[in-house]
Amino acid sequence: MAWGCGGSLALSALLVGGVFLLLNRVPRSYPEAKNPIPPPTAAEKLGGGLDGFESPFLGHTGSWDGKGGRMGGKPKTNDLELEVKMGLRWTFMPVYWRALEPAGPVELDKTNPPAWAALDAFVAEAKARKLNILMQAPVVGGNAGGPPDWAGRREPGKSAPANMAAAAEFAGKLARRYAPRGALARERGWGANYGVRAWELDNEPDGYRTHWRGQAGDYAEFVTLAARQIKAADPQAVILAPGVMGGGGALPWVEAALDARRLEGSPAYKQRGVAHSLGPSLDVVSFHVYEGLDSALAGKERTVEVAFGELRHLFEKWEQGAEGFHYARKREYWHTEGNYDFLGVMSARRRAAWRMQFFTRAFAAGIRKVNVMDANPAEQAAVRAYVQALSNPFPMRRVQESFRVVGGEPVVYLHEDGPEAGSGRVWVVWAKANTGDAVVQLPCARQAVEWVSTEGARARVSAVDGRVQLRLRGDPKMAPPVLVIDQPSGNATGR
Repeated sequence: MAWGCGGSLALSALLVGGVFLLLNRVPRSYPEAKNPIPPPTAAEKLGGGLDGFESPFLGHTGSWDGKGGRMGGKPKTNDLELEVKMGLRWTFMPVYWRALEPAGPVELDKTNPPAWAALDAFVAEAKARKLNILMQAPVVGGNAGGPPDWAGRREPGKSAPANMAAAAEFAGKLARRYAPRGALARERGWGANYGVRAWELDNEPDGYRTHWRGQAGDYAEFVTLAARQIKAADPQAVILAPGVMGGGGALPWVEAALDARRLEGSPAYKQRGVAHSLGPSLDVVSFHVYEGLDSALAGKERTVEVAFGELRHLFEKWEQGAEGFHYARKREYWHTEGNYDFLGVMSARRRAAWRMQFFTRAFAAGIRKVNVMDANPAEQAAVRAYVQALSNPFPMRRVQESFRVVGGEPVVYLHEDGPEAGSGRVWVVWAKANTGDAVVQLPCARQAVEWVSTEGARARVSAVDGRVQLRLRGDPKMAPPVLVIDQPSGNATGR
């Protein structure tokens, strides 16, 4: 027995060591997104004018019990405060159908059970901190464990409820309570100024824990019916799906959910013979990426650009692919979960550098919102510095010209406030990994610019002949970016 325990400990140590070595590697290359989505226009803005809704940084901090609190029922207050300190305007809350309606449909005009009261309290706390809520709801599978027993299941152990109409009605009930002008807003006197307007339907339905695997058509039906109920309560509601994993394995499942002709789903779905497609009901295509973890598991680069490009290809392929289920081209892609890896293997300093690089590359690809998940203190400083400098990062593009390379291999991105000569701009620059330090000269329109580090340190740098010169610190794996702010004093676009 002693040998067995020792052998188990040795095996565990080897496994942990293997995971550490695997995840401590970084992708060797970061291919740029092909044909980036253009920046959003005023006509494309979502949210109906809710304050802060346009912010592209999605808070995703801590744990959840699926009914307004952390695991164990503790309040989310500290997590919300942390998001505010980073300068974020968004937070996140999943809502588990099983937790909110464990014994049957709840009639909120007659009762307000403890789970609903806790969710009310969370929404009020978010409102007090001016945080919009990305409400992942209804969550039927995943951590929720499947539909409540009273709703039944089309197949044992899977997510599709036998009573699909009840799942859709629950979605509508949530929207009627939490949307702007909803029941909670009326009770608290918020009116149209605050409420939940972004709804992500389930979590990683392609295969996480209790899932919709083999039930792609059932999931498309769920999204269609739930979106219809939510939109009936709030026509300006924003519907997100499918929130799939970024490793690439979800793509066949997503295609089955888009291709209404297949009728791919549970026996009950096939027998009924009513086709559904995921595409028409969505305002936003959501997805998850853990760049380090996904790349390590796949044995090849699984960067945000790659995962986004694959998913975008499928949605564009099926725009006109299924008769009766056509939809306009999707412009809104949101990264709603993920960091480098959820184990925290890479050093805090390198994760902070990765965070700034990740933001920049994702925005350059045209991804409209990017997740800020469980940032450590070093990352928090980097996020705060980035949000302060680039509260509106669009447009963001990688540039190969207009700067001078003095030494090394710099990577250079540029955000311009406008096309006019002398308009404000923010450069994001770093040394390519494993190439040593780099020295770069950047053109500037002002006599001095502000330099911002991943730690949030700031310094003024004077221009010489219309250029500033920077030495970029190299790193074998993840070099720290520098933000160079060349804007008129008090420019609201970048600050």
